[in-house]
Amino acid sequence: MKKQIGIWLDYRTAVIVDPKTRKTIENIVSEIEEGNIKGGARSKTPWGPMDKVSESKVLHRRDQQEKNYYENIKNKVKDYNEIYVFGPAEAKTGLVKAMTSDNSFNGQVMQIDTADSMTENQMIAKVSDFFKR
Repeated sequence: MKKQIGIWLDYRTAVIVDPKTRKTIENIVSEIEEGNIKGGARSKTPWGPMDKVSESKVLHRRDQQEKNYYENIKNKVKDYNEIYVFGPAEAKTGLVKAMTSDNSFNGQVMQIDTADSMTENQMIAKVSDFFKR
C-alpha cells in the first residue's frame, strides 16, 4: 500500500498534510533569518576605517539554515512513498532538489505546484483532490 503525503511550504513554515485522514500532521517552523544585513561599526578616529559584515558569510549562514530546514522536513516524510509538494515560493524547488539528491530518501515526488497562501482547510482539500486522481 502506498503511503501518500502533501507538503505546503515557504521559507517561514511547512505544513504536512495527510490526505487519508484529511488532517495536518505537523507544522514545521523554519529558523531562516529574514531581513537586512546588520552590523559594521565606525572607528573612533574621524574618517577612519569601518568594519563591515561580509555578505558571503551571511549568504553561507542562510544556505546552512535552508539545508537544516529541508533536512528537518525530509526526516518527517521519509516513510512516505508519494509526495505532493506545493507552495508560493522557491522553497519547494529547493526541497525537491534536496530530496532527489539524497540517495537514502525513498519517497517519490509526484508533482510540484505553485500555490498562494492558503488556509489549512484549503491545503487539506488540495492534497486530497490531488491524490484522488
